[in-house]
Amino acid sequence: MDLAHHLPGKIGGAAEHWLQALAQADRGEGIAAGFERRNLGKGELLSTPTGPNNQVFLVQSGRLRVYLAGENRELTLSFLDAGDIYTTHTPTYVEAVAPSVLWMMETAAFARKLSTDPTVTPVMMRVLGRMLVNAVNLIEDLAFREVPARLARFLLGVANRRGQVTDAGWLVPLDLGTEDIASLLGSTRQTVSSLINQWEREGILVRQSRRSLLVKSLEALSERCRVSAN
Repeated sequence: MDLAHHLPGKIGGAAEHWLQALAQADRGEGIAAGFERRNLGKGELLSTPTGPNNQVFLVQSGRLRVYLAGENRELTLSFLDAGDIYTTHTPTYVEAVAPSVLWMMETAAFARKLSTDPTVTPVMMRVLGRMLVNAVNLIEDLAFREVPARLARFLLGVANRRGQVTDAGWLVPLDLGTEDIASLLGSTRQTVSSLINQWEREGILVRQSRRSLLVKSLEALSERCRVSAN
């Protein structure tokens, strides 16, 4: 297991089914009847641990961050993207990190709807399972690994899951910005940028763009995991 699971994947068939159905929501038709549309601006909080709402929501577009917050730091558990389903009734904060469109329904009403259309259940299980994996990985990394090892493990995970082999190495796409990656690792944007710059000087990787890296040696990244681990 690795922190690359924080990255969004392709929308599953069941989620596509629901996204298509939500087009009927404004007309009160089909399985989407009863959902209410909500637009969120970047930086807007949807829910907090002490909030009164108990709703299920499906993300039509945009991106939201699910995180824990203390007095001096925040820990990101996951990002939600189009097709993901989550609930406001958890001990977490949910914040829009990009302009987002959601469809929301009270949890009790949603439970009744599931009895007539259970196809969305696998999507909910996928999201909740990812959240659990992410939380366990985050605890493990914070307890046993320094930031360089966390970043190396993160990049290795993305390379193994989504990297493309080229003559020069592995082309690794990054859907998340440096600040978002840092929040996943329990670090800062400055630290992550400094490490990437350092590894670029050492010839381990090359920045291709703001959203991709060329990893020249997976073995060198693996070594950074071993060297930095406590």
